[in-house]
Amino acid sequence: MQTSERQKEIIQAAFDLISEQGIQELTIKKIAQAVGVTEPAIYRHFTSKVDILSSVIDEMIAQRNAALLQVRSGSSTARDMIRSFFSVQASLFESRPSLTIMLFPEDLFRNNDELLGRATTMMEETLARFRELLQAGIDEGSLKPGIDCGAGALMLVGGFRLLVASWRLDAGKGRAGRLEADTGSFLAGVFSLIGR
Repeated sequence: MQTSERQKEIIQAAFDLISEQGIQELTIKKIAQAVGVTEPAIYRHFTSKVDILSSVIDEMIAQRNAALLQVRSGSSTARDMIRSFFSVQASLFESRPSLTIMLFPEDLFRNNDELLGRATTMMEETLARFRELLQAGIDEGSLKPGIDCGAGALMLVGGFRLLVASWRLDAGKGRAGRLEADTGSFLAGVFSLIGR
């Protein structure tokens, strides 16, 4: 299904509202106000708030997949792909801070089993891709042999989540533009442990 421009606006408004006010404050009325339409106009594009949240998950998956595709086409080694992925994500989050909610889907969707299941699957897929990248790095010789790829994937993804959470908390304290630089420092530290 192709997403219309109005649907994209509604999805972005949902991201913004969740990011600014929390999911508990997300209502069709607030989405309609943010987009500048009536509540019935929202229902012409989505059947319910859950339908909008499902589209939010679709956007999260699309953003992750686009970043992975971008780094695969522009990187020569698995180590470069890992570095590029997190750099792309940091740049995306700096330009669109509301998208950082995609790192914490378990908090957003815990009250809906279907959406929580999709979010859990998304997180499991992300970890699986990083386990594969770490194994590819071992196989090509850019990473140390014997690395526990499961633990390494958790270290990378979990460390980045913590870094982003700290950046969001500090954003109001003049650190708004620092995520890319902090991500580079984080990855340098990780690669000093696992790289060759």
